[in-house]
Amino acid sequence: MFRELRTEAKESRKENRENFGKVFHRLAVLETQMSDVRTRMGSLERHMAALLAAMPATSERIDELEARLAALEARIQS
Repeated sequence: MFRELRTEAKESRKENRENFGKVFHRLAVLETQMSDVRTRMGSLERHMAALLAAMPATSERIDELEARLAALEARIQS
């Protein structure tokens, strides 16, 4: 009976090692993917910050263009 149990226990340990190997591999893949996502998020945050920093200058240019257009329209109408 002990020999039979020993054989089953040995097979069970082998199966557990294989299962743990699969789980740890999947965790490593997930960790790599999450690292890639964090890198992409950091890059996106930097790009968004640059765009937001440029917004006041862009708004100012649009306002200047609108003012020039209004001045031209006023000249044409008079």
